[in-house]
Amino acid sequence: MGFSSQQYRKEGKERPWKINPAWRGIGCILCLIVPIMSWVGASIILQNEQGLLTPYGLTKVFSLPYIRIGAIDRVILQLNQYFEATKFQAGHVFLTVIFLFIGFGVLAFIYAILYKMAGPPRYGPFDVPPNS
Repeated sequence: MGFSSQQYRKEGKERPWKINPAWRGIGCILCLIVPIMSWVGASIILQNEQGLLTPYGLTKVFSLPYIRIGAIDRVILQLNQYFEATKFQAGHVFLTVIFLFIGFGVLAFIYAILYKMAGPPRYGPFDVPPNS
């Protein structure tokens, strides 16, 4: 870095609020638990075929198409053999993504309700009261 870049550097300002480290830990745990729960939920739904009508495209074993390049096709062959051995279904990924959206949506909704109840007031001391 040259001399000219030093003169444009801004001093870091101290934030007026502090975040409790426990909230960061809770967020990290939730970012790990929700995908795991979604994966387990998708596997339970796909194993339990009694009340759910699933299309064939979601229940067939997943396989990657070959692209006719030798080195890449060998890797694709190994992946397809692994998918065949574990009976990996395309619906597993699809349902996991759906459950991820639902799970994180529910968490966002709960957070919005808690923020509305325990958050700062809507109007500060310098705001004009609303017309009613």
